[in-house]
Amino acid sequence: MRYGIVKLLVLLCTTYGFSQTKTITGTVSDNTGPMPGVNVLIKGTTNGVVTDFDGMFNIDGVSNTDVLIFSYIGFVTQEVPVGAQDVINIVLQEDTQALDEVIVVGYGTQKKSNVIGSVTSVEVEEATNVPTTNVSEMLRGRAAGVQVNLGDARPGGGSNIVIRGNVSVAPNGNSPLIIVDGLPFDNLNDVAPDDIANIEILKDASSTAIYGSRASNGVILVTTKTGRTGKATIDYHGYTTIQTLTKNFNQYDGQQFIDLRREANRNRFTGAYLNDENIFSPFELEAIENRNFVNWEDLVLRDAVIQSHSLSFSSGTEKTKIFSSVNYFTQEGIIPNSSFDRGTFKLNIEQQLTDKLVFRGILNYQNANQDRETGGLNFTTITPLAKPFDEEGELVKFYLGPSNTAVNPLWDQRESTDETKINLTDINLSLVYNFTPNLSYTLKTFLRNRNTNRGIYRSSLHSAGDEGMDGLGVLSNTLFKQVLVENILSYAPQIHENHALDLTAVQAFDEQRNEYTQIDKSGFTYDALGYNGNATTLLNNPRDVSRRRLLSFLGRVRYGYLDRYLLEATARADGASVFAENNKWGFFPAVSVAWKMQNEPFLQNVEAINELKLRVSYGATGNQGINPLESLGVADNLPYVFYNTSTQSTETVAGSTASSRLPNPNLKWETTTTLNTGVDFRLFNNFFEGSVEYYKANTTDLLLDRTIAGTTGFNVIRFNVGEVQNRGVEATLTSNLIRKQNFRWSLGLIFSSNRNEVISLTGETDENGIPIDITDTSGRRLSVGQSLNPIWGPKYDGIYQVGDDIAGSGNPLAQAGDVRVVDQDGNGQIDDRDNVFINADPDWYGSITNTISYKNFDLFADIFIVQGATKLNPVLANGELWKGAINGIRTKYYTPEYPSTEYPRPKPDTHLHLYSFAVRDASYVRLRTLTLGYNIPRETFSKIGLQNAKVYVTGTNLFTFTDFRSYSPEQNPVNGGETAFPETRNITLGIKLGF
Repeated sequence: MRYGIVKLLVLLCTTYGFSQTKTITGTVSDNTGPMPGVNVLIKGTTNGVVTDFDGMFNIDGVSNTDVLIFSYIGFVTQEVPVGAQDVINIVLQEDTQALDEVIVVGYGTQKKSNVIGSVTSVEVEEATNVPTTNVSEMLRGRAAGVQVNLGDARPGGGSNIVIRGNVSVAPNGNSPLIIVDGLPFDNLNDVAPDDIANIEILKDASSTAIYGSRASNGVILVTTKTGRTGKATIDYHGYTTIQTLTKNFNQYDGQQFIDLRREANRNRFTGAYLNDENIFSPFELEAIENRNFVNWEDLVLRDAVIQSHSLSFSSGTEKTKIFSSVNYFTQEGIIPNSSFDRGTFKLNIEQQLTDKLVFRGILNYQNANQDRETGGLNFTTITPLAKPFDEEGELVKFYLGPSNTAVNPLWDQRESTDETKINLTDINLSLVYNFTPNLSYTLKTFLRNRNTNRGIYRSSLHSAGDEGMDGLGVLSNTLFKQVLVENILSYAPQIHENHALDLTAVQAFDEQRNEYTQIDKSGFTYDALGYNGNATTLLNNPRDVSRRRLLSFLGRVRYGYLDRYLLEATARADGASVFAENNKWGFFPAVSVAWKMQNEPFLQNVEAINELKLRVSYGATGNQGINPLESLGVADNLPYVFYNTSTQSTETVAGSTASSRLPNPNLKWETTTTLNTGVDFRLFNNFFEGSVEYYKANTTDLLLDRTIAGTTGFNVIRFNVGEVQNRGVEATLTSNLIRKQNFRWSLGLIFSSNRNEVISLTGETDENGIPIDITDTSGRRLSVGQSLNPIWGPKYDGIYQVGDDIAGSGNPLAQAGDVRVVDQDGNGQIDDRDNVFINADPDWYGSITNTISYKNFDLFADIFIVQGATKLNPVLANGELWKGAINGIRTKYYTPEYPSTEYPRPKPDTHLHLYSFAVRDASYVRLRTLTLGYNIPRETFSKIGLQNAKVYVTGTNLFTFTDFRSYSPEQNPVNGGETAFPETRNITLGIKLGF
């Protein structure tokens, strides 16, 4: 009886102990302080949490018999029995076997310590601080050797990325290959920034050769987020941005413009000013008398708003992982009628079908709309002596008076529409079959459909539609379709503990098809319907269809011995449809070696060295950056017009003529061969870490477009010729200056320098044996020994001053205040023999980043630097500005009373050598990003299920120091007669929430 009662009491106590749960709190740290982001999981369940900014955690539903698992990449996972503890504080130890993060490389992943090629990882958290859909801009200053140049600052615009300099002369021949989740993308901006998990950049032939024909300009690998095992999580990121105009120049206001015109028409011999009646029109005289001056920038530009909202869901078990997101982005332009909005949906699913078979699927859908301001809008050089509105405040068409036919740009802006609609669907389906733990086969399939519709309408009141056309409409549709199939075989046999072997073989087929249709119409019934209305006249109806195919075979071998000596060899063969019949195939091999010196016995006891790896690579990649059919003879549309005498009317009959492009049946691959050497290091307990690299790349068989004599019956030919060399040095250094418990500070430095040079061209020489220069179809002059981006002309040498030896200067007719250039040959005259080449590329570029965290606050600052860049300023080169005929960049120009040594004297005839004068230094230093964030303590909102919350404010393009006068040092203020869309200064307020 007594024993029965005791057993009953023990059973009740045990049952009570097993059934009761409690809350465990604690702190996770390493040897430098608290560790945020550590996973804390109850073993055998999906119940888990993540440590906050202070390394603290709070996990509910824990029993005494549970075991907590603490895990973090690069640290040894620890399992701690709970028992009677309510507070658990642990210190994680670095895992010397898994210290390096795993990064994505071509067709697989690799420990960073075992990477032999030149591969750079981009810090995504810092990159996404830039509020834009232009992912290209997020890479600016984030990786050595990666140069980002602003292409189009308008909403929905893009930038140009160049990795390690220009290696090609072909159109679009210097664009890197974009790989997203292992598949090629034609546009990096198709990826929603908040969906990005990792970005890696492959720069040398060793790392890019596995992508063969498309990788001569480097590869950008983007990995998007996937589902995670554990509790379901919901994340939200939203922000609002205010955009304002930023520039470093002023235009002439009304009175200053009047003074400029008067100075330009001043008698240069007597110094007398002409009467205003002789230099101003009656309309202008009335504006001067009434002080009716117009500030066109204030009239045209406005502050504008960006809004972004991103909502994502992640969940997973051992067999099923799901990630899904919805993103919406909308941006107003600072020029009215310009805007961009985009909505995206993403679904990423992974399902373990059997023990050996895994299914992965990714669905991307995007719907975007872009509105553009009317073409030809120029508010930088337009005269302030104007009248854009009448007395009632209504727009007038002829803003310079009824006798002047110049049309008010605001009038045309109001009477025009330019809309582009984009629908994009990506479907990526993969099957992975694991024959054994070491052998797997992957089938990847990819389908992309991008449909782009653009509608342009100029109303019957527009200057393009008012000449009896009753409106003018242009409708265009572009359909891009891509199909890709890849078969991937991976094998990593376990040979011996001292040996590591990894084999990869791939067969791939890629087809891209473009269809373009355009309809030009006039004679619209109603302006209100725009380009959707009925029209009576079909003006033009071009149609263009093209297709390119690529068939590829590739293999890669990785070998490691004693975790000290690494070898990697890659070979890829590509067949491309764009080349001639006998030259479709290219072969691109690469080999690389590395020495992990820190694992040598003689360095293992050197505490100051955490990592010291030497690496060398050599290999070849190809370029197929030409349009389809360029090796073939094609026909151009040429309708024939006949006069029908019976109906007394004209009739148009379809017809064609031979293309103006001479076919080249011998066109073949452009090949880039690269040597890369580098050293990676981590020193003094990771206080310093970074890399230094030197590379040399030679590109042969350049795909050059060359103008030919019209007597041949053709105008241009694409052919292989010559060689270009790129050389450069890159350095990256990160210093973890302070690593205290509540205060951390790291400083990052990135430096890149590149030189390219034309080694050879056609081999033709002049009578003196000097190689003959080539001018390509873009007007670029290519010369042996010079860069690919030169400016060619006389060298600017200042402004003539009173007392200078003008007669012996080479320009004897010049006067004080005129532009002076160097007479290189000293023959007393300035001609083409005095021209020199000036390299437009920067001498070097780089960035300085500061990351500071103090308790719940974090601060990030990014300074971007470009030095030695040169650019032609087309406004300063415009002779009409110095005549006082147009407005422009305000300068302290030369006058007899105040002789300037920097800017010429205005005069009524055209200055000689203005282009030489307008070649200006475009170096700059910019505070690119400044972000201050606050991580709200979790206990503040824990009752509503909020796991983390952060608010932040970000400034972008806050300050720019440069001598180049423009809206941005990377932009010309005017392009092709219209003002460039100005880059903006942005202030952003954002919030991130995690549930």
